[in-house]
Amino acid sequence: MGYKAGIGTSSRTVRTAGRTHTVGALVQSNFGGILTALGVPLPVDELVPAADRIEPPGNSCMIVVATDVPLDARQLRRLARRAVFAMARVGASFSNTSGDYATAFTTSDQPPIPDAAIDPVFAAVLDAVEEALLNSLFTAVTTTGVGGRTSHAVPHRAAVERLAAAGRLTARPYA
Repeated sequence: MGYKAGIGTSSRTVRTAGRTHTVGALVQSNFGGILTALGVPLPVDELVPAADRIEPPGNSCMIVVATDVPLDARQLRRLARRAVFAMARVGASFSNTSGDYATAFTTSDQPPIPDAAIDPVFAAVLDAVEEALLNSLFTAVTTTGVGGRTSHAVPHRAAVERLAAAGRLTARPYA
């Protein structure tokens, strides 16, 4: 996406099959596209005009979903597939060389919930992965590496101002 990224985490609680459970997400972000937060595009070429837009091929995102919801292997595969969908919410381009993947596991040893009860878990996964992806971008810091190449962090002030201008924030912390 042109910004420095890294590792992000997030979790949600979800009520399903009469019990409250937790869904957690850990992501390692390194993929292309146009960063989008709350439906508002935050393109690097507009927020950091001097940024180096050269993205090497082979970018990818790795997602791990952990839960205590009792699920079987088939349901966990479905959860992992849904986790990748959250990348679209933050503007992923899913380019040809992108090797995005997700895995999911449960800590429960109970019988799996019925498929009819899994929708809230899918929603929790999408929300947790989206937030983890945004956390991986918004908590990164600008770094300069080999050959003097600089990876710029998301400029918080510019991002907040753009989100406020789009009506997506109720307060303007930099006003």
